[in-house]
Amino acid sequence: MKRPKFSIAAGPGDFMPLLIGSVIMFVSLPAFVLMLVDSDQNFGVLGAPITTILGIGVIVGFGFLVLGVQLCSEPGSLAYRISHGRIFSR
Repeated sequence: MKRPKFSIAAGPGDFMPLLIGSVIMFVSLPAFVLMLVDSDQNFGVLGAPITTILGIGVIVGFGFLVLGVQLCSEPGSLAYRISHGRIFSR
């Protein structure tokens, strides 16, 4: 399966996707959790779109984190097997 090329990631050992994913998750995850936990009538019509946008931010941030772990992990390590979906194979 051919993976798409990202211009953010230059090659193995590049930590930029890991950094970008961490920043996106740091910004969007606390607000997303707060919107889910403290949802009341005061949000009005803006509650659903803001929750959707923050949820998309969490998904994009998680995707960048996984890409960063794939690029920074050594073959054979647990992080490499988890990020490449080969946790049960040897």
